[in-house]
Amino acid sequence: MVEGGEIANSSNTTRSARLDDLVSLNFDGPDVVDFLQGYLTTDTAAMDGGPRFTAICNIKGRVVCTGYAWMEGTTATLLLHRSLRPVVLEFLRPYLAFSRTTVSDGSASFLGGLGPWSAAPHVKQLDPDRHLLVVDDPSLAGELRASGNLERSAWDRATIERREVWLQAETSGAFLPQMLGLEELGAVSFTKGCYLGQEVVARAQHRGQVKRRLGVLDWQGDQPSVGAAILGNGRQVGTVVAATRASDAADAGQALGVLQVGHKGPLNVSESETSLLRGD
Repeated sequence: MVEGGEIANSSNTTRSARLDDLVSLNFDGPDVVDFLQGYLTTDTAAMDGGPRFTAICNIKGRVVCTGYAWMEGTTATLLLHRSLRPVVLEFLRPYLAFSRTTVSDGSASFLGGLGPWSAAPHVKQLDPDRHLLVVDDPSLAGELRASGNLERSAWDRATIERREVWLQAETSGAFLPQMLGLEELGAVSFTKGCYLGQEVVARAQHRGQVKRRLGVLDWQGDQPSVGAAILGNGRQVGTVVAATRASDAADAGQALGVLQVGHKGPLNVSESETSLLRGD
């Protein structure tokens, strides 16, 4: 649990942003590791080593959600976008009925930190530059709100630079893991054995038939909405899966889009004056 002094000390030594759009689900029970092994794209045996970016696919190999998963004692936590909480709960409900595993809403709030953090149980290191601060005590909500001294756009830019896609309700179930570049982030295991959608994912990986891939885009105009169509020469050639501003007040920034492989030429967002340029 995070104490008030720990929040204050952390916010004095690094910059952090409130991540109010993220929520957690907690999985408990004697079968929790085996259960998640059948649904996460990563190997659950690696969750003891800290948060791992992962995904859940449907039987067609399309990604239902992405996020971070980790183990603490006998509890597994899945961090995901708030809009996908009901989607994932409904998706897993019939499978949970046959497992000695339960799922419940996590009570924690989250800050995203850029810069150095001292090692502590409430700090989850995502990569060398990004960390999560996990606040379990609801009484510290006010202090949590006051401790965010980093523009949210800065955290989102760091996530986009890593090419890390957090699916939302608008984009759930639309893409294979390879279309989101999940295999390049180590978020897909091709050796752990079966999980839901695994045959489709493996076939796409080894036969090289993925015709849409993730790309970094620079945008100018109105910030593109997640799920918006990307147009090229008047036809849809991709979908926006993430976007943020160059600063919280800017009218330009970066985005991630799943685009048809090999498409060249100018791009724009449907029903918008926003223009896009390939940034990768």
